[in-house]
Amino acid sequence: MLVASASVATYPIWADSLVEAAVVQRLERLTGTRVTIESFDLEYSTVAVRGVSLAIDAETSIDLDAVDVSLDQDALWSGRAIVTNVAVHGGTLRGDVATFERVAADVSGRLGGGGGGGTGRVKIVPQHAQVRDLKIDLRGSFGDRSGHLGAVATSDVTFGEGRVELLLRHVDATLGERALKAARLTTTLRRKEGFTLEFPLRVEIEGGATAVTPQIAVSDIRGSIELADMALSTVSVDLAGSFSDEPRSEAVGANAPLWTLKGTGARDLSAGSVTLTMAAFKLGRIPAVLAHLPVVYSEEATVGGDLTVRLADGKADVEGDVQLAGLNIDHPLLARQPVLGVGFAFNFTGEVDPAQRRVVIAAATLRRGGLEIDFDGEIVHAAEVSQRRYRLHVAVPKVTCQEVIAAIPAELAPSLVGFELKGDFELDLEANIDLGDLEKLSLTGRVDKDKCKVVKTPALVSATRLSGAFVHRVTMRDGSERTVDLREGSSTYTPLDQISPNMIAAVMTTEDGGFWKHKGFITSQFQAALRRNLEAGKVRLGASTITMQMVKNVLLSHERTLSRKLQEMFLTWYVEQSLSKERIMEVYLNVIEFGPGVYGVTRASAHYFGKAPADLTPPEAAYLALMLPSPVRRHVNYCEGGLTPVFQAKMKRLLGIMQTRGRLDPATYEQWKDGIITFDTTELVSKKECLAEIQRLLAASEQQRSLSGLLDDSGLDDDAIPLTPDEGTVVVPVRKRVKTTTDELDPAIEALGEDAFLQAGER
Repeated sequence: MLVASASVATYPIWADSLVEAAVVQRLERLTGTRVTIESFDLEYSTVAVRGVSLAIDAETSIDLDAVDVSLDQDALWSGRAIVTNVAVHGGTLRGDVATFERVAADVSGRLGGGGGGGTGRVKIVPQHAQVRDLKIDLRGSFGDRSGHLGAVATSDVTFGEGRVELLLRHVDATLGERALKAARLTTTLRRKEGFTLEFPLRVEIEGGATAVTPQIAVSDIRGSIELADMALSTVSVDLAGSFSDEPRSEAVGANAPLWTLKGTGARDLSAGSVTLTMAAFKLGRIPAVLAHLPVVYSEEATVGGDLTVRLADGKADVEGDVQLAGLNIDHPLLARQPVLGVGFAFNFTGEVDPAQRRVVIAAATLRRGGLEIDFDGEIVHAAEVSQRRYRLHVAVPKVTCQEVIAAIPAELAPSLVGFELKGDFELDLEANIDLGDLEKLSLTGRVDKDKCKVVKTPALVSATRLSGAFVHRVTMRDGSERTVDLREGSSTYTPLDQISPNMIAAVMTTEDGGFWKHKGFITSQFQAALRRNLEAGKVRLGASTITMQMVKNVLLSHERTLSRKLQEMFLTWYVEQSLSKERIMEVYLNVIEFGPGVYGVTRASAHYFGKAPADLTPPEAAYLALMLPSPVRRHVNYCEGGLTPVFQAKMKRLLGIMQTRGRLDPATYEQWKDGIITFDTTELVSKKECLAEIQRLLAASEQQRSLSGLLDDSGLDDDAIPLTPDEGTVVVPVRKRVKTTTDELDPAIEALGEDAFLQAGER
């Protein structure tokens, strides 16, 4: 455009059309493109061109709204044409970066290389040029990553020096999977040779925003980025900003930055060091981020800390220190209600090796109150599953038992509120998992829990209450309630000495073979259950003992949350300290569910067989024990009036295991080994209604739980959540969540053989 415009001095003023044709011809010859012009206005020392279009290919073009060319008036009197300035106003530059580079190189070559200003009577390249409000829509490859740039450009060009002062507004850029928006980017581009850029290239940014994770983005980014080369082999940053989804405005935000990021890093991790610092700030300053997090009413929560990453030999040494306070977490896997006031300090050091997909936790410590939890380990998450290895070591240095309880948020373990303990607690556990050889899996260590002694308990779990007569109420999956009266003479209660030994033998075989020996936990079964779950690729088997099941059914709920499991572990330890084994077994058999609404062995014996628990035969006891993993789903046998071939085979196999393990003498086994039972159908109204009840309960979504245990609706399980003394009370509804039950684990038991009866699902 500049070359052709310069030739106007050789044409008379009245020859606009001839000059326009000459301009188009020279532009097409110079750029190798098809050129069109909407209007061409030739004055003595100026040329005003409107609607210039250069069509490079089907997807790459330059469209300029207006181009104004100024000529040196004094030179015109001497018959010379010297372009002094070119100004471009508006338009669009769109297409492929590589295509534009090729065209630029061709133009440079036709100008004699180096872009000189011309010779003789015509000087075709001005000293200066301006571009205003040019829309950019470019795509291309940078190193091994594709990218896109959308922006509005303003620039000042000094041709003699090969320098471009560039301002980009309304920037929307992507590079690989990374995206960046910015109010303003400014930089100075210098030509090294031809049209090759000179590096390093420094870019100043204002009002930027980019995603860190799918949930968290940084915004109001300000500062500078320096690129070593086009491939981004080394990047230096000196940035500050906030957190949000979008840049707030084109102007720099008025608030102080929430974070700073400084340092230099090589893309191949061969060298460099970068430090991220966050001064403690309230999360209320980043509402857009809060909206993506599993939290509620956490505007007053604070977070702060720093992270340093040192790069060398393709690896990154990481060191960090984070402090968080006042967070209210709401996640269905954590607890059935929001967990309030979560806060802790966490510091760590480690190494990341991306090439090996390996993370080493050299040391990490989490502190909350007087509790300290130390971690170290190694994660090798190779692309090939068989090459994956994981090691995690967790230790709790000696701390008072009461400080452990105090460090657990009340909403995470509401049933622990009211307990007072004395003594000291220590923990040291290590897990080693090699997915290529699961036989080598190990879960070792020690938990010094028995040094803790309970000195005060909530009334609902006092030894006096659980050892004596009490009424147990439960809500079923459809919201209806059932009651078991554990009092002498009640129609729903049978003392242990009046329950058939066959029943005890059967549940010990299917549920907990070491019940009389352990203290509530089968440590070896934790390792076995972990191995089997990893082999299956999903949770198929738990490590739940009879004591744990009794605690869950009498005091807690069936929800699948970290909260329930944590409380279950503590209460199992407490119950084992406070009750006799006989009482634990007695309560368990009198409250466990054996069918839809059929709670306790007394009701189950009458419902299925029309007899008392004392009269149960080995096959009848085996049938009831096999109901426990799926008491609703397996009730279908009763609806049909007899056992399916598969269930019959289960019973025979179970009876054989009972005999092998010494729980049935040989003579009794021979008498009952065929597993023949006959249902009493007195309570069977009709097959259709029986099956409909199963389907109704399986489709229901109410959380099955004890109404007379520690999670009844009168205590911390209320919906009212206090925030701060000054803010009063905010009501947060507890979500009703659809929970899976052990009914869904039934197929796993079918496939795993005899050992599956020991720990068939998490009861």
